[in-house]
Amino acid sequence: MATTSPPRPRLTSVVGWWALTILTLVVLDDLTFGPAFWAISRLAGPLVAVAAIYAIYVPVQVYLVARGTSDAPGRFATFFLRRLDLERRNVHVAQNERRLRAKVLGIGSALLGSLVIGGILPPLLLWRSGTPRAQVLRLSVATSVLYATEFAVLHGLLPAAF
Repeated sequence: MATTSPPRPRLTSVVGWWALTILTLVVLDDLTFGPAFWAISRLAGPLVAVAAIYAIYVPVQVYLVARGTSDAPGRFATFFLRRLDLERRNVHVAQNERRLRAKVLGIGSALLGSLVIGGILPPLLLWRSGTPRAQVLRLSVATSVLYATEFAVLHGLLPAAF
């Protein structure tokens, strides 16, 4: 008796759902905070916006990783950490996000992942998988700077070009 495997989804469908997943992850942060930094960039200039992004994003992300890896994160950190772990309503997007998070297996993938899912989740995912806290905290500085750089280009420098 031969068994049949489930039909493979078409490439366009897979690419479409991955694009939607990444768009969802980017939009969550970009639509929440992006407009404020676009306004700062347009009103005060791109250097002020970029400086504000680094001054806010890097310390806050490092702080949230430090609190997220502690025994008692506190109310402020818990609020933001819960926001990052929201379950997506669309089943396909939720599945793709779980797959994306599962690919964070080491320092290299955490750095690359920070460009898509931010500077907080990749170190926390490594910590949950057993990476020592001290290493996770050092990594959080790099992922936070990398994500802040991406955000600064998109919301600090690009608005000045238009």
